[in-house]
Amino acid sequence: SDLLSATYLITNKLDKKKFAFLFLFLSFSTFSIYFVKGNIESFFYEENLKKKIENFFASNEKLADIQPELIIIYLQKKLKKNPEDIQGWMILTRTSVISGYHQKADLHYKSALKNFPHNENLLLEYSILLKNTNQTNAAMKHLSIIKKKFPTNIKARELIVDLYIKNFESSNAQQEIKELLELKENDFKYIEKLKKKYSLQ
Repeated sequence: SDLLSATYLITNKLDKKKFAFLFLFLSFSTFSIYFVKGNIESFFYEENLKKKIENFFASNEKLADIQPELIIIYLQKKLKKNPEDIQGWMILTRTSVISGYHQKADLHYKSALKNFPHNENLLLEYSILLKNTNQTNAAMKHLSIIKKKFPTNIKARELIVDLYIKNFESSNAQQEIKELLELKENDFKYIEKLKKKYSLQ
C-alpha cells in the first residue's frame, strides 16, 4: 500500500488531503483483510506465551500439562536477555532432553556451561547426555572436571567406571572402583550394592 501511495503521489502530484485519504484507505483495507483472513493472535503471541509459561511455573503444573515446545521457546528468549538465570538453564536443558531434542539439549548445555562452567548439576547432566548419545570422550572430559572439583559426587564417579568398562580400560575401572570403595567405606549397604553391580569379591 505504501508503494502504491507513493507512486500515485509522484505521478499525479496530488494535494496532501487526497494523498492522506488514499493512504489511510489502503492501510485500513490491508489491516481489515489481515484481520478477517489472518490470525490476530500473532500480534500478541509473545505476550500470551509469556503469561502461559509464567502461569505454568506459578501453579506447579506437571510438564505433561503444557507443550514442552512452548517452554523451550519461552526460555530461549528469556535466557537470551538474561543468561545468568541458572534455574532457567536447568529447566531448558532438562525439557529439551525429556522431549527428545538431544541436539538442542547439547547446544543448550554448552551455552549454559559458558555462563556456569563449574556448575555441578549442569556438568553431570550434560555428561549423562553425552554418554547416552555415544560421545564417550566428551562425557569423560566433563566427568573428569566433576571428579576434580567435586570428588564426592558418587554418580559421576560411577559413570567414569562405566565408561572405562565400555572402553575396555579395566585397570582404570578397577582404580576408580577402589577409590569409590574408599569414599564410601562406612556405607556397607552401598559397598554391597557396588560389589554386586561390578561382580566384585
